[in-house]
Amino acid sequence: MITNRPVWQKTEALDRLEGDEGLLRELCQIFLEESPKLLENLKRAIAEGDATAIMKAAYSLKGELGYLGAENVCSLARQLEASGHARDLSGAAKMLSLIEKELTGLQLSVKHFAETVSVTATMTSQTPSPKN
Repeated sequence: MITNRPVWQKTEALDRLEGDEGLLRELCQIFLEESPKLLENLKRAIAEGDATAIMKAAYSLKGELGYLGAENVCSLARQLEASGHARDLSGAAKMLSLIEKELTGLQLSVKHFAETVSVTATMTSQTPSPKN
């Protein structure tokens, strides 16, 4: 079920990483590189009716989403993983559609964060230190 929570919880993610924005940016970049691949794996597995592959891809996606505090889409991935485990794929295509929709918003937000942190880090490193 999709709630009105933000697509991801940056504050929670930063708390888990002890406030390390650089590390969170790296995790965001990994997510942006890996999530399209995982989504393709899910699509292929659903098209082929491969419950084991659905379970594995949903599990991997769920792990990445958990680090980001993306509870809405993480919950959907968890449900899809359970469907694969139970070999009940009757709602898999609909769930995939919901996951795709949520991932689109999440990817945009994560990309914006990663770019903002990168720009801030660049600006900070280029700021001359005061002379004493």
